[in-house]
Amino acid sequence: MRRQALALLPALILAAGLAGCGSDGTNVGQGFEEPQTGAGTRQATAFDPRDQTIGCVERKGVRAVKDERYRERVNILPTTSGAYIIFTGTLQDAQSRALNNTEDAAGAEAIGPALFTVGDLGDEDLGKIEDCLDARGVRY
Repeated sequence: MRRQALALLPALILAAGLAGCGSDGTNVGQGFEEPQTGAGTRQATAFDPRDQTIGCVERKGVRAVKDERYRERVNILPTTSGAYIIFTGTLQDAQSRALNNTEDAAGAEAIGPALFTVGDLGDEDLGKIEDCLDARGVRY
């Protein structure tokens, strides 16, 4: 009897491991967004916090683009303004970088999990961008 129970043990372990495969949802974007699919595939695409912020600021009339050099950075156009946003993992990380005045956060303002470097932006554009970052920040 004991040998039969031990023989079934590997099958039970395998069944338990496979039980989690093929679930209907994922935890993409910390669970706030539905999984998105890539073009023509069923593969979930990675959550990118820059997409929502770029969409928000552009709806308010401010142009912004993803920085090709840094995967967590958004540049506010024109780039000569010196304004940009860096997304961090958490609100605490953003605040820590701002308080410690790290190289990537020199002069930046922590708004939610983002560091916003104002550069030479006017007050009107500044307010629009801060509104978008404030709206995002309450979700984290």
